Amino acid sequence: MEAKNDRIQLRIQPEVKRLLREAVAASHTTLSDLVSQAAQARAVEILTERDRIALSPKAAQTFADALSQPSAVNARLAEALGSPQTFQWLE
Repeated sequence: MEAKNDRIQLRIQPEVKRLLREAVAASHTTLSDLVSQAAQARAVEILTERDRIALSPKAAQTFADALSQPSAVNARLAEALGSPQTFQWLE
C-alpha cells in the first residue's frame, strides 16, 4: 500500500465535525479514511453522471432511430467540417 502523503485542509462547522467524529467512533476507522472514502465515492458518482446519459425507452428508441438514419450533409455543415478545429477534447 502506498503511503499517504498528500493533505487537504477543510473548514467545517462544529456540528459537522461532531457528526464526523461520531461516525468515526461508530465505524472504527480514522477521520481521514472516513472523509477520503466519502469524497472519493462522491467524485466517482459525479464523473460517472457526466459520462452517462439516462433516457426513457421511448427517447432511447428515438435516439437510436436518429443514429441509424443520419441527415444529409448540407453546405453549412460541410463548411464547418472543412474548417480547422478550434477546440480540444477533455481527457
